[in-house]
Amino acid sequence: MPANPRPLRNLRRPPTPAPRVTALVSLAATLILTASGLAAATTINAKSASQSDVAAAIASAADGDIVTIPGGTASWTRTIRVKKGITIQGAGVGSTIIKDSVQSGPLLDCPLAAGNLTRITGIEFQDGGRSRNELGGILKFTGSNTNGSQFRMDHCQFDDLNGVVVVDTVIGVIDHNTFIRAAKNGGSIVVYDNFWNGGTFGDGSWADATQFGTDRFLFIEDNVFKNNGGGQPGITDSYAGGRFVVRHNQIFDGTVETHGTESNQRARGVRAVEVYNNTYTGSDRNRFVGKMRSGVILFHDNTITGYWTGLTEFTLQAYRVDDVFAPWGGADGTSQWDVNSGPFYSGTASAGGNHIVSLSGSPWTPNQWGGYTIRRDAGGSPGFAQIQSNTSNTITFLGGVFGSLNFNAGDAFKIYKVNQAIDQPGRAKGSLITGNPPVKPARWNDQNTEPCYAWDNISGGTQQVGFGQGDLIIRPGEHYFNNTPMPDYTPYTYPHPLVKGLPPPEQITRKANENSQHNLRKKRQPWGGIKLDRKKPKKANESPTNEMEDAQDDPGN
Repeated sequence: MPANPRPLRNLRRPPTPAPRVTALVSLAATLILTASGLAAATTINAKSASQSDVAAAIASAADGDIVTIPGGTASWTRTIRVKKGITIQGAGVGSTIIKDSVQSGPLLDCPLAAGNLTRITGIEFQDGGRSRNELGGILKFTGSNTNGSQFRMDHCQFDDLNGVVVVDTVIGVIDHNTFIRAAKNGGSIVVYDNFWNGGTFGDGSWADATQFGTDRFLFIEDNVFKNNGGGQPGITDSYAGGRFVVRHNQIFDGTVETHGTESNQRARGVRAVEVYNNTYTGSDRNRFVGKMRSGVILFHDNTITGYWTGLTEFTLQAYRVDDVFAPWGGADGTSQWDVNSGPFYSGTASAGGNHIVSLSGSPWTPNQWGGYTIRRDAGGSPGFAQIQSNTSNTITFLGGVFGSLNFNAGDAFKIYKVNQAIDQPGRAKGSLITGNPPVKPARWNDQNTEPCYAWDNISGGTQQVGFGQGDLIIRPGEHYFNNTPMPDYTPYTYPHPLVKGLPPPEQITRKANENSQHNLRKKRQPWGGIKLDRKKPKKANESPTNEMEDAQDDPGN
């Protein structure tokens, strides 16, 4: 059926014969194409939940097909690689249980097929004895924002896996799942956009427009994130230009976490995030609901309890103002990647320490250096720090996240200003960076200031929760606004269009050895009452070796 059938009403109007003929021919072509797509879809029933039987079924499938896995528990010991746009459908959580016993690489590795939907649904994943935390992704999905590939993972459960779910350059939705974290380090979704617009390291994502309120994101919606262990771990992590939306989830003792352009080395930081209409429930462990270390975020309409009411915040931070990270260096007022000014003052310390440096000579105006950077140029190893305040002859500077600057009497220093750091929170776009090591574009640094906005987040029933200023170069009224809706912003349609019209696996009641086909569109009647012939389920291929590999590469940073 056409995406928008309303223009067909014009067929009843008789302006001229030619448009009517053209419209009828177009309608006939659309019906033929629709019928062909429905007829081509085939259901392939795996004999059991065992790895060999599922791999055989996948080997027999073609783009658009559905591979069903019956109820049962099976341990998988090797990677299954799925390069087709198919649906892999279990019999539901608690019925189809796959135990992750792979020792190296992912359990499922899915390069998404161009122009097709890849769907994982109705499966419970449990730890089966993986010996090390697979940060490269126990489930790994790699796609493209330009080739029409789409992705949905829904109605699954992840029981304290020893690793994370990785999605790289994926357009789609993760919905109606349960993620449980206890003793292991899993329970998180890690979002990359390494290959956005055909780039690498997230450079293409950073050169592109933000596009809030569109489908150009991975959507994480209507899930439950349970933390049965300690602390407040991240339900997400992201860098390499990552773009994602967290909405309408239940989050228990968890946070939304990201990485910036710093500790990931060449890979850029997270690019754009929306977090809204979530319910956070804490058990008095901490005050943070998340941290954004680069790019732009919208944080609105969340309900928060148990996260230290009165102190709750979503922190904005830029780690390069605290330390040096290859290949970008530190944001010390001299880096080629930043917008800098200065030096404004050169002097020699008459006394020092971890946080205060004094001088003898011309007095300063109190607090004139607040928000600037002090850099030691001689007399010990180079170092720098953000200046918090000053008196007429002393400077108080902040201790770094990874270590503190320490002055001695006689050390030479200069005072600079970092006006804008590369990819810091509240900055976006800019000329395309390429190469490894990165090559500075001719017009650099030409990034735009795009503020982060927070509004209508309520903690404890009364407190408005907004952004916390983790670093002094992230300035209120410039890089972020609290209690202020983003102008001209409308959230993307909810539920996600890939969720609409696709029934969850709980509605499937047939047994795995039956030949009936679960067609996701079978309730739709084709126009004109024509019944379309559909293929019967195929027998699974008995030689699935081309779908199984001993190991897979990590997601690539």
